Amino acid sequence: MAVEGSQHRPDIVEFIESMPVTKLLGIRLVSLSPGRAEYELTIQPEVTFDGSVVQGGIVGTLADFAGVTAAMSALDEGWFSTTVDFQVQNLAPAVGDRLVAVGESLRSGRRIGLSRADVWAIRGDERVLCATALTTSVPIAPR
Repeated sequence: MAVEGSQHRPDIVEFIESMPVTKLLGIRLVSLSPGRAEYELTIQPEVTFDGSVVQGGIVGTLADFAGVTAAMSALDEGWFSTTVDFQVQNLAPAVGDRLVAVGESLRSGRRIGLSRADVWAIRGDERVLCATALTTSVPIAPR
């Protein structure tokens, strides 16, 4: 599936899509623009703790990807970022057909990146905010 806005930072798209963890969990980058990233996860029983509610660590992982990718997308091509901290506040059970995480960069510089990310549980036309997060990342210079 093509990533909307992938022409902005094709190096990020390639980096994310090559990660074993995104394949294992089924995390997909769906949209990328300067300072913004959107991910999606189709809810499968394997990522839940009871067959329907997504386990909190998975929700946090999705928020982490969205936030840090948003910070990374605000940097020049060739720069990447790594997570140094993230805080997640769970607001509602992550129940539905899929989760959508939207990350927005609050500050992205050569020393530190700070982003927020919201995770929504989607079922049909219904959207429920199930978590919000703050991510901190450190940029990695091109080699």
